[in-house]
Amino acid sequence: MVRKLFALIGSFCVLAVFAQAQNFGVQTVGDVSFAVPDGWAYTAGPDFGAMVYKEGNQFWLASVYTSMPSSGDPNADFKAAWRRVVLSVAGFQGVPGYSPYSVSKPLGYSGVYYDDSNTNNTAYARLYALETGKSCVPVVFISGNRQMLDGMGHMEAAIVGGVRAAPAKATPIQQSLKLADLAGEWTEGLAFSTSYYNRSTGQYAGSQQTFYRADWSIAANGRYSYKMGGMNHNVPVKDDDTGVIELGGGFVTLKGQRYERRYRFVFLVQALDGSTVLGLFPPVDMAKINSGRDLTLWTRPLKK
Repeated sequence: MVRKLFALIGSFCVLAVFAQAQNFGVQTVGDVSFAVPDGWAYTAGPDFGAMVYKEGNQFWLASVYTSMPSSGDPNADFKAAWRRVVLSVAGFQGVPGYSPYSVSKPLGYSGVYYDDSNTNNTAYARLYALETGKSCVPVVFISGNRQMLDGMGHMEAAIVGGVRAAPAKATPIQQSLKLADLAGEWTEGLAFSTSYYNRSTGQYAGSQQTFYRADWSIAANGRYSYKMGGMNHNVPVKDDDTGVIELGGGFVTLKGQRYERRYRFVFLVQALDGSTVLGLFPPVDMAKINSGRDLTLWTRPLKK
């Protein structure tokens, strides 16, 4: 299975060059469907679908597997999936001894994930065990090292978030954008808290709260209105503006009456609950972007 797949990574990387002109859309393995990003090579195995992308001397392999029965314990399901998937790859030994992390759910299923390198540090794997209720779907990502793998974190989020177990059906990852695609009511938000303790006594010394919610109302012609409210380090903040959106060169530019915002478009995908999620990066050179940290998600609820 994956041992053979891993041995073929080199040839897949060659295929990835030709995949730039192809669109593999939505694929299915067993009762599981998933979207293949544009420009990724695709091949089907006996119980998995594999995708590879190559950029220079860097590569990323993503494989979605047929579902496994869920035990009801996400950690136990993760260990079973790790044995099935990762330990089939040459050079990987043992199951991580730490408890896996919980999967956030901006797009798809809940579950857990964890990652580890092989014994000689020539490959790095991250495994997701997605919980659908009665089943668990393993999704693995393999690259040369942790830094290389994290460099494709935005597509990792889109692939994992797009996995669907029947009767649900995956939808394509949209990697181009028109103004009409943005029409509707969008929400963006952030929240975190910082607690402080006295170094001498160890006693709690207070906290700072930072959170906000921004709402965007966008018309099909690109006209928009914007309102934001929240707190920045315990200080109330609010903001509003109106303007027009312009698209070009892979960027989304919001030209307001008061100021201008600019984002790099990443993807447009459908979440498990039917809402639409817009992925955006800051407008800086891609070499300076931290794919996980810098990804901003806007959400548009499903119309009822």
